[in-house]
Amino acid sequence: MTTVETTSGAVRGMTGSGHHAFLGIPFAAAPVGELRWSAPQPAPAWADVRDATAFGPAAWQPTGGPLDGLVPGMGSEDQGEDCLSLNIWTPAPDSARRPVMVWIHGGAFSLGAGSLSAYDGTTLCTRTDTVVVTINYRVGAFGFLVLDDDTATANVGILDQIASLQWVRDNIAAFGGDPDNVTIFGESAGGGSVLSVLSAPRAQGLFHRAIVQSGATDLVLDRDRARLVVEAFARCAGVHPDDIEALRALEPAQVLAAQAQAAGELFATVGTMPFHPCVDGDVMPYTWQQAAEAGVSTVPLIIGTTRDEMNLFASFDPAAASLDAAGLHARLTHLGSDPEALIAAYAQTGTTEAPAVWSRINTDNAMWLAALRFAAAYAQHAPVWMYRFDWTAAEPSLGAPHGIDIPFPFDTIEVGGWERFVSDPAEAHDLAITMQTLWSAFARTGDPSTETTDWPQYDTDRRSTLILGRDVQVEDDPNGVVRRAWGL
Repeated sequence: MTTVETTSGAVRGMTGSGHHAFLGIPFAAAPVGELRWSAPQPAPAWADVRDATAFGPAAWQPTGGPLDGLVPGMGSEDQGEDCLSLNIWTPAPDSARRPVMVWIHGGAFSLGAGSLSAYDGTTLCTRTDTVVVTINYRVGAFGFLVLDDDTATANVGILDQIASLQWVRDNIAAFGGDPDNVTIFGESAGGGSVLSVLSAPRAQGLFHRAIVQSGATDLVLDRDRARLVVEAFARCAGVHPDDIEALRALEPAQVLAAQAQAAGELFATVGTMPFHPCVDGDVMPYTWQQAAEAGVSTVPLIIGTTRDEMNLFASFDPAAASLDAAGLHARLTHLGSDPEALIAAYAQTGTTEAPAVWSRINTDNAMWLAALRFAAAYAQHAPVWMYRFDWTAAEPSLGAPHGIDIPFPFDTIEVGGWERFVSDPAEAHDLAITMQTLWSAFARTGDPSTETTDWPQYDTDRRSTLILGRDVQVEDDPNGVVRRAWGL
């Protein structure tokens, strides 16, 4: 057992082999009562030494929804509104001032927790001599409902993330970390959260590097769509959308039920993730792309995608598997694109069958092109490194889908069912070690290149991209013919 003093009181963690873990430390007060949909407030101080050997509850979130089971172990049964806690793995709580890596979990902004087994920081911490932090934040309607009331705040889920970074700034030195060298990283909605924090003026100065894994989409809400979400949610909950007292009086189960019903109703008008960060004019004055173009953040950035992102969601579109040429042409016309030009471009990369072309287009349009646009804009203000993750899933039809990279930075490939999801898990450890080395080198110096991997910065002339697969190598402008066909 090891005891460390924080600004709220002393905490006692666990001592393992070459590391210490401190779990479930509150970084903000429980967002209950009048604090529901309000900015996070400081955690109450405690007088006695607080036990920090067990994770805190995850934020309230649905179970059994359409996203459950797509990738292993993303749900949490231990939930509650007293969820704003973080977890720390450190080689030693000393004065060494190591690089700090703060992981923001994904889960469509509606699921997840920093306590999930895939995010165990033990190996990353001990192998790279870094301090690893995982956090919770409010998700779903609890985190991203935009209410028109003076006592409520938009984007409280993002404000929770910023509050955790403020806690890290004020406390991490006592755990052996350097508050002046903090890297934020995350995947999927965690990557989108990193983009949100990059776009939030009040977060600047709290972090010094950023890694976005499969997070660059264009799904950020505007105020009009956010209002549609509030109205649908309130209707499903049986209350008026401007009755803040009635909304705050809802039981958590009622909030989750209304959230699920509203999400189904909003699919056609708002999209697949209606509870999502919003350009509210305060916490987020810009979309992610606008913030990149404006240079809101100038910290070094790694950004990338998996090769076959949207294959994970193929079951949501069963008709795509039997798509013929006419159907593909119709879908591309609906996208507002030039069908012939795109089909010809994909053919040059060896993709010719209509279902395969649509699969590639679905991934590129949803994730890859957004990442390219963001990287190109951000690179005008700060150094950027681009990657593509190619390690495949055990199911061949998935290719290298969204989420396949989750356990690699932590080298937790053989926990929580990931050994059945990832192809050749024993061999995958080598790529996990490489990824940890690159990510931690970036956290330490602001440059991910190592003695064994020369990773050039991304620019719009060469477009150097590190391919992370069975072979780790740099390719210049991969699939450039397709990129040009999309007008980028």
